[in-house]
Amino acid sequence: MGSWRDVAAAVLAEEGEGRSLPAPENYGLPDDLATALRRLELMPPPRKLERPDNWRGVVIDALTLARERWAVKALALGWTAGDLFGVGARTDWDFQGLAVWLDGRRIIMLDNKQAIVAGNQGDYRTAFVRGGMRHGSHPTVEPVMLWEFGR
Repeated sequence: MGSWRDVAAAVLAEEGEGRSLPAPENYGLPDDLATALRRLELMPPPRKLERPDNWRGVVIDALTLARERWAVKALALGWTAGDLFGVGARTDWDFQGLAVWLDGRRIIMLDNKQAIVAGNQGDYRTAFVRGGMRHGSHPTVEPVMLWEFGR
């Protein structure tokens, strides 16, 4: 095995021969949303978070929504990117999208109004109700997307 420089030179040589690395998976999502999620995956926690240790879990949940194709299904059912990946800027409304709310729980069903999830131990069920308390579309709340949060 060569040095990292040798490996980099080999990759560049292969690309020069017409070979290229495969395009990243979009999981059926629009290109702009898939690109934003890839950017989110590489972002450090926002500086102003009260508990920055929770950030990694939110990012994992957001990526899981994409990888397990729940996000593309939700969008097809009328959910918005804000419903899935948004955070409200107002503390009195405390809006959070599905990725923020999941907290490691696993989705078992999703329709146009709600996502039913299994608890971390799988022994209970709860629902994220789209448009419900804290997950709504309050007329004065414009959600900030996770990949824009903390810029």
